[in-house]
Amino acid sequence: MQHCNLAKTPSETGMKLEKYGNEKEVNKIVGSLRYLCNTRPDLAFSVGLINIYMEKPGMSHMLVAKRIMRYIKGTLNYDDRESSAG
Repeated sequence: MQHCNLAKTPSETGMKLEKYGNEKEVNKIVGSLRYLCNTRPDLAFSVGLINIYMEKPGMSHMLVAKRIMRYIKGTLNYDDRESSAG
């Protein structure tokens, strides 16, 4: 993910995920993203959405998690204090 393309939003509009699809099961990474929600409330909706499907996550869920990570990478230099000082 070090040289990935950045994402402007943490999730796509209109995405459809299934709880029990026919996809190959992938590793669970949502726990780390859930931890970030404590300091990054802008992630809460997207992380909460994929959290619903973590009983049996598939490749589509991994792609959503990767998009969230691309968004995080693109917003690492944002500072909340700058936006509230205005």
